[in-house]
Amino acid sequence: MIGVTADTISVTLDPDLRKDLDAEVAGGNRSAVVAQAVREYLDRKRIAAAAEWHASLTGDDAAALEAFDAQW
Repeated sequence: MIGVTADTISVTLDPDLRKDLDAEVAGGNRSAVVAQAVREYLDRKRIAAAAEWHASLTGDDAAALEAFDAQW
């Protein structure tokens, strides 16, 4: 992928979460599981923010969104 960078974060897990994570990955890649969980969390936050924004629209803005959505 062109233009993709990676960053490193450090996460300290409490003992119960560490045990749950270790059991989930069964010796596999814990980083991949954590990365996927972060992606899913961010997706849910984006969807919730978009829904709130859509609900806040009124008048011409709401009509424009409705017209746009009707195309799909």
